[in-house]
Amino acid sequence: MFPTDPPTSPGGSLAAALLDWYDAGHRDLPWRQGRDPYRIWVSEIMLQQTTVATVLGYYDRFLARFPDVGELARTDLTEVLRFWSGLGYYQRARNLHRAAIVIAERGAFPETPDAWMELPGVGRSTAGAIFSISRNMWAPLLDANVRRVMERLYGVAPEEKKREARLWEVSDAFGRESPRPGDTNQALMELGATVCLPAAPRCSLCPLAASCQAREGEAMLLFTRPGGQKKKKPAPPRRERVVLLPPDGSLLFVPRGEGRLLEGLYDLYGVASPGILPGTALQEGPYAGCCAGRELFTVTHTYSHFREVVRVVALERAPGEGAGESLPGGGIVLPLSRSLDGPVPLTGVAKKILKKLAQEGWGGAGKEER
Repeated sequence: MFPTDPPTSPGGSLAAALLDWYDAGHRDLPWRQGRDPYRIWVSEIMLQQTTVATVLGYYDRFLARFPDVGELARTDLTEVLRFWSGLGYYQRARNLHRAAIVIAERGAFPETPDAWMELPGVGRSTAGAIFSISRNMWAPLLDANVRRVMERLYGVAPEEKKREARLWEVSDAFGRESPRPGDTNQALMELGATVCLPAAPRCSLCPLAASCQAREGEAMLLFTRPGGQKKKKPAPPRRERVVLLPPDGSLLFVPRGEGRLLEGLYDLYGVASPGILPGTALQEGPYAGCCAGRELFTVTHTYSHFREVVRVVALERAPGEGAGESLPGGGIVLPLSRSLDGPVPLTGVAKKILKKLAQEGWGGAGKEER
């Protein structure tokens, strides 16, 4: 359907045309200031499966707390997760911390893409980005944005045999002769993020449009989601639980166990249940001897493969009953005023609940202020 030879630009190489466009105006992002491999590495890990707009809200704060790889390696993982909290995909933070320890022990950053790929959490595309930008030496990359540019520019159709190898081949060929390898990869990512969009590509603004194999007609339809609509996914499975708030205004946080989703983060203590009727006495756990009061509110949180519904229930002390068992392993008790910016990293659900409690002037907050 498409020619097999790479397209050429009448006014010079495609990379040169792209760099002219990039130099004329691109987003001023904090990780584009210099070639420090540490700052570039952190940004590339944060940007995995996360938008630039979201990362901008965390990057500077993370770098202020962990200004170099030595500081990151020396810090306990719990503190690293606390500054990552809200970015999601927490395995990235765990891998970043593990890799920092390796780099600190070696005393130097990797010097080749293959060496970068030996670190936890660094695949071929991430390694190519870090290496090319920090060293200004060529290595191809194929993140989601660059993949889309390559598919359209070179007409790599969905049904093409050995499609993945073909995409790496054309990505490598695109910038191999460029005098500015790092900027070429930056420009490719910028083009995919701002012009060569998934549903509505802005072809009139593209510096490569004249050479693009998917510029018009049936070809563009092949590489564009119809009407900008994503394929509707089935509703994710639903999980339900109840978070329990004791009558003294304190909040009990417990760590997610090893090997569980969100391992290392802290959640508000509760039980797996679709709900608890008012007046129900608790027979075990740290709140044994209390009975359920009214339901305050419900929050929902969607993960990649399920949707969690959490009901927040206030507890009341049952007359004549005991004070309950000791804290669960690793549990920590905090007042509401110290919870959001407290000493432990919180799950997204816990943050939603705490913000809602603060907004509604939950009784515990009032007790702390008097």
